[in-house]
Amino acid sequence: MKKIIIVSSLSLVVIMMYSFSRAEKKPSGDILIPEGYRNWTHVKTAVNNPAFASHSGFHHIYANAKALEGYKTGQFADGAIIVFDVLESLPQKNGDIYEGKRKLIDVMVKNNSQFNETGGWGYEEFIYKDSLTTKALHPTKEQCFNCHNTRKANSFIFSSYRG
Repeated sequence: MKKIIIVSSLSLVVIMMYSFSRAEKKPSGDILIPEGYRNWTHVKTAVNNPAFASHSGFHHIYANAKALEGYKTGQFADGAIIVFDVLESLPQKNGDIYEGKRKLIDVMVKNNSQFNETGGWGYEEFIYKDSLTTKALHPTKEQCFNCHNTRKANSFIFSSYRG
């Protein structure tokens, strides 16, 4: 009987340790890459200079319906989602530039109660190591918001919609 209690207690400790370690690795606010975002409204595309390293290449920005309304009115409601999709740029011999592999995806989610300290926006970045795997970086307030805070007068958004 004593062995069963000890084994049960050890099992409980292992389960609790596993649960705590998993909880620490969850993205802030459980922000994920939205399925089908490339079918949302395309806000704009830009090609950025290679001097910007990880953010160089093609920048495609997509907005769900609530974010599109925010672009039009300047007021982004809870539930607005903006996806920043960055693909490498590949120069060709004829001078054209083509898209290469995906480099990263940044996701912004508007939820005033959950992300009150960052202007109502939550941020997540997914780095692509190859075409099949991603690594969520779980950016801190300083990594995303400090930059976006410079755009406070524009609802913390860098892009604009010219629909």
